[in-house]
Amino acid sequence: MRSKSARPQLGPDANLFGGHVSTTSRIGDRLASIVDRLCPIIAQVPVEHLVKTPGFMYVGPDDYWGEPSPEHRALQLELKREYDLVAELLRLLLRGAPQDLAHQLDDADSHFRLWLELRGHNWSLTPSPDRNVEAMRAAASEFEKLLGVLQHSGSKGTLLVPDTNALLGCADPASYRAIAGSTFTFVLLPTVLGELDSLKVEHRNPEVREKAKAVIRRVKGWRDQGSLSAGVTVDTSIVVKSVHQEPNMDGTLSWLDSTVKDDRILASVLEVQASNPAAKVVLVTGDVNLQNKADAALVESTELSL
Repeated sequence: MRSKSARPQLGPDANLFGGHVSTTSRIGDRLASIVDRLCPIIAQVPVEHLVKTPGFMYVGPDDYWGEPSPEHRALQLELKREYDLVAELLRLLLRGAPQDLAHQLDDADSHFRLWLELRGHNWSLTPSPDRNVEAMRAAASEFEKLLGVLQHSGSKGTLLVPDTNALLGCADPASYRAIAGSTFTFVLLPTVLGELDSLKVEHRNPEVREKAKAVIRRVKGWRDQGSLSAGVTVDTSIVVKSVHQEPNMDGTLSWLDSTVKDDRILASVLEVQASNPAAKVVLVTGDVNLQNKADAALVESTELSL
């Protein structure tokens, strides 16, 4: 039976608008899954008792991990890779946070890795499998306060982030109600706007050039209505908002490449998430490769079918 500490408490609004969930909820769910799958390792890997040599002073725990089976090692490797991504995302979401929150994340990460990596000098390790599982879950529960803070940060609505091809296919935000409901924020990324500017001049297909020009005219029309950085309301209940900063590729996920356009789009989406961790941030793209990368980064993606 799952302990209450296994899953971070994410509140009643974790699943709205056709299954879209907040960034915090997605990370909390992945962390809960890792904890659940780590339990058999903690319960089944043998624990050895240290035999002390008379006359020698030893300062350390009396119990230590025995040798895991190959099956346990394989699962441990899989879980560590998943957790490394979760830890990277949490650090991204808490970038620029007050020092005490950063320390809380460091402590939670350190305590959980003691169990995940079967490290030595674990003072909480005992000969009892049940007590060890309980202690591991307690270590994982340290993330709850951090996730609780994030769940109350920034916008709590739905943010749709279209890529370039999505805008070329349909630049009318009202048409996106089919995937986001009646009220949402339509976010324009600098990488996408920059690519549209290039396409209107450089693309060899005149139809694509005209589509890019049409999208840019629409964007300029929104700008005439007010500040896109602050947000402009269109069609009564949709806010169109632009991001002015290019993504910080040195402070994003380690496997994203600054020279790859799709990676820059994904890095920008991650920064939108970092500013609005309680929001349901959805990347709109029909690009299969970008969808795969978004899935790997725990970013929800969808495409608009017209």
